[in-house]
Amino acid sequence: MPPPSRKTAGPRKPAQARAAPPTPSDRVRLKPIPPGEPGLARATAKLGGTAVAAVAVALVAGSLIGLPTPFGGSKGGVASLNAQGIPVGSGIAAALYRGPFHPVRGEYDYGESGAQFGAPRGGRLHEGQDIFSKSGTPLVAVRDGVVVDRAKASGAYSGGRGNYVAIYSPIEHRSYVYLHLLRPAVVDKGERVHAGELLGQMGCTGSCFGTHLHFEVRRGRASFAADTKAINPLAFLKNLPQAPGELAAP
Repeated sequence: MPPPSRKTAGPRKPAQARAAPPTPSDRVRLKPIPPGEPGLARATAKLGGTAVAAVAVALVAGSLIGLPTPFGGSKGGVASLNAQGIPVGSGIAAALYRGPFHPVRGEYDYGESGAQFGAPRGGRLHEGQDIFSKSGTPLVAVRDGVVVDRAKASGAYSGGRGNYVAIYSPIEHRSYVYLHLLRPAVVDKGERVHAGELLGQMGCTGSCFGTHLHFEVRRGRASFAADTKAINPLAFLKNLPQAPGELAAP
């Protein structure tokens, strides 16, 4: 018996042509940066320098009013929260976390149109907002700052302001002025204060008709005899929460 026949193989497929390796002229060449053109490292360095300068300005502003810096604090700078959720002992400027607070700690109202900023007052315009409450209502610092002016009602320079105090905030470059306090402010000129700290009580001293706080917001440092511009504080006041915690009468 003859051996079984093998199938005849079909025609062989032609081999695929292999791509030729790229020549130097085929490669994409990066365009070199011309001399004098700023590179990425230069731009990054510029951005980093700007950030460092901003941090330095913030630290200097905080140091002017005695705020702690981010490079220290109690227990190695470990933050904890107080009852109001405010970081304490963190070594970070308190102004970043506290305030602003309403200057009146208690029930109050803004009175009628005659109590508003810009109301006519015998040949001049009212430069603050009157806030009404009962006598003895606590008055607190709106923001962290330093006492730049203070006088007793019996002082030679008090005039119609009665017992008054002015707090300057270097972070905002604004001053907050409180007039007609019941008794002299419990803080002294040059003393640093924190947002929510007790300053005195609402009263009616100086040129005053009925218990109220005459409250001013001024651009700049409203120290004695300084020429600063008063701005309407009502919209600002209406957005402020009351300071947390209980306050004892001075």
